[in-house]
Amino acid sequence: MHRKIIVLEYSTFLERTMNHSSSRRSSKSFLSGIMTPTTENDMYNTLPEALNKSGMCPGYTFVATPHGADGADPTKQAVDCGMYKTGFVPQASDGSYARVDWSRLELAIECKTHWIEQDPFDPEAQDDEPTAQKRQDALGQILSYAELVFKYQQRTWHFMIILLGDFARIVRFDRSTIFATNKFNYKTNEHMLSDFIWRYSRCTSVARGHDPTATQIERGDKLWNAMIAKKGTDPNPTDHVQKLFYESLDEAWPWWQLEVQVEPPSGKPRTRLHCTRKFLVGKPHFQASGVTGRGTRGYVALPLNNSGRLCEPFVYLKDAWRVDHTGIEKEGDTLHELNQADVPYVPTLICHGDLKGPEQTTDWRSLWKQYYPDECPLQRHQHYRLVVKQVGKPLTEFGPGFDDLVMAIGCILEAHAAAYRLGIIHRDISAGNMLLYKDDDGEWYGLLNDWELSRRHDIDYGDSRQPDRTGTWQFMSVHAADNESRRIILPDELESIFHVLLYLAVRFLPHNLSDENVGQFLHDYFDGYSPHATGYRCSAAKRGAIKTGMISLHAYNGDQDPHKLTLRFGFDPSGPPLLPLPPSTDVRQVTPSTHERAGTPSKQETRSSRSFLSVLYSSTPWHSSTTVLSSGHPPPSDDDPVPVLPPPQEKPTPLKRTHPLNDVVEELLTWFKAYYALDSLVAEFSKDAPALENTRIPSQSNKVKKMRQKAASRSTSSLVPLAAAQANSKPVTTAGLETAAKIEEYRKLADNLTSHDPFIALIYNSLDQPWPENDKGEDKKPKGGSAPRKDQVAAASETVASSKKRPLEEKDAKKERAQPPKRRKASVEA
Repeated sequence: MHRKIIVLEYSTFLERTMNHSSSRRSSKSFLSGIMTPTTENDMYNTLPEALNKSGMCPGYTFVATPHGADGADPTKQAVDCGMYKTGFVPQASDGSYARVDWSRLELAIECKTHWIEQDPFDPEAQDDEPTAQKRQDALGQILSYAELVFKYQQRTWHFMIILLGDFARIVRFDRSTIFATNKFNYKTNEHMLSDFIWRYSRCTSVARGHDPTATQIERGDKLWNAMIAKKGTDPNPTDHVQKLFYESLDEAWPWWQLEVQVEPPSGKPRTRLHCTRKFLVGKPHFQASGVTGRGTRGYVALPLNNSGRLCEPFVYLKDAWRVDHTGIEKEGDTLHELNQADVPYVPTLICHGDLKGPEQTTDWRSLWKQYYPDECPLQRHQHYRLVVKQVGKPLTEFGPGFDDLVMAIGCILEAHAAAYRLGIIHRDISAGNMLLYKDDDGEWYGLLNDWELSRRHDIDYGDSRQPDRTGTWQFMSVHAADNESRRIILPDELESIFHVLLYLAVRFLPHNLSDENVGQFLHDYFDGYSPHATGYRCSAAKRGAIKTGMISLHAYNGDQDPHKLTLRFGFDPSGPPLLPLPPSTDVRQVTPSTHERAGTPSKQETRSSRSFLSVLYSSTPWHSSTTVLSSGHPPPSDDDPVPVLPPPQEKPTPLKRTHPLNDVVEELLTWFKAYYALDSLVAEFSKDAPALENTRIPSQSNKVKKMRQKAASRSTSSLVPLAAAQANSKPVTTAGLETAAKIEEYRKLADNLTSHDPFIALIYNSLDQPWPENDKGEDKKPKGGSAPRKDQVAAASETVASSKKRPLEEKDAKKERAQPPKRRKASVEA
């Protein structure tokens, strides 16, 4: 929530945020009989009763819900009080407090006893952002409440009252900004709080923040019954789309009829066909965390025809507050262009459109500039809906073999390359934006989804840059994570695809990192960050891997790893468990020779630097030829006795059989290492000849043959000069490169990142090797997330559920922000 807070005078707050409400003032005060509270219990026991007795909010009822969590909410959080429409008031079943109903809450009220240390906003700090721990906890708490309102309802904004002893603030949240009033004494200024509540209760539903293009479907309605009929009776249908729809009809969640205000293709006139279409949805299949931002939600949806009847088949509806910025086209327009050009492995557009009305846009940049002299960090967000044909499933559901995932990655590269040839670059490569979908031939393929941040890569937008990083933190390239204003180019995208491949391999494949350390590794490499004076930078683990060309496990294995192993994947085709080598095996690590360290290309690099274009269309398997671990014993065979597992303190040990994925990972790391121009050589390990039982040659399948033929017709080698020019637009670090020959060698390797073809060739030729048939294992990622820390950056993929009120899960604001000029201090209205 860094630099998204604006604190206003009370009158300015009402003028800016409630301009649709009545201008009359309430003549009543509900506060005169309330004593100064000494505990929070005093506050939420007396406040709802006083408000209800005042009669100032006809049609609404105030309820205390301090300990009653919503049964549908896994986080088990409960706001102290709330205002509900009288027909939808939560009731206490046992005489205690009622449970909060996040799907019906109109106005949240949170009670605190201390007016300074529990205030979520700090008037003495720059940008009013809290730095003290209790203040940060208070801000995190109200953010979590606002997030739950946005999660369960279709909201454009949400209001909240915070009581701090005898003081109060009124807060408004939307997808761009948090507005708050100055802190005022509601006992000496009785009209201020009562006037707001009086006005709010007389606002239209739109002015209260409800989306007018969404209609809640009540239990027993005609549409409710129609959705139940489509649900079916089988809780585990074989069709994955039917299963997703079945799971979405959770009766603890609200169901909705959503409108899509259809727009014609870009440049085409509007016709009668471009009207408003309606879709029925249940619980979101996907929902982004957080309050500000795009707030993306994805639904398996049922279309309605013009007569209001259900249509076939199921479709996928995406609801988001897209960034409305120069150079970023609407996702539907991009998909239309891709579909028209027959780009493979991308969603098929059905309809899309911006939602009309001032409430569907957030743009507070002009207001920000009135209070802060530095560059405005706020973005303009436009509410938008998109409907596509394909209903995919997560990439994590690949299988049973990892080669199925590698094939899907090949599809992703094909889609990215074809779009790049049209001048479009995706700019948000992540595991969540890659899906699996079943085509008409019954086979599963990869689908590159979520093109809303895509941009023209062949246009220079000059100063029209976005103020925030573009992409998903966990999968950003090192360059992108280190530079929030970097223009994303092709090597960044290829690196992001590599990070996705690595992420899923660590989670699902056998490897030489112990299971108990997987969570910490995932956090360090993907979620982690390095503190910086002006914000945060790439994690040290990711930077180290990319710039050295190796993923060291020494930080996790420590002294238990005498061989200083790098990450390796393996399998045992002869039996169900993955077996280590006998502890007595003499294994040593081969280090680079003196002449190699001095700058002579290694055998690995000499082999790798040859053009992959020469093998793109070849059916001859490409294999790595370098052996980098030597052993005093022959490679173990399947006739060898099963070795005794070493005690835990001796783990991890080298794997019995190396995995074909190792060649892919090593080759890509070699390219990235060269691209980042570092001079340390890759520490390499031996590759035992793989046993062939219980394996398959994926490239012999008709599916891969067809994919390879299509790949040959979609080469992007003609775009190499443009990609190379963009990649070289930044100076390349050459410190420590001792010879021109070494520099040239790195350049040859880095050239593999100026086109999609080498990566595609690497993927498809790896499928010529024997792959295990069923090597996908249980997910090693901890159920509670990847070793989360309290100062986790906001981009983290996990939201930790807790029975307690959630603290602020962001970095210390002092560490994260730069030091902009100080703004004027807001006074307390006493």
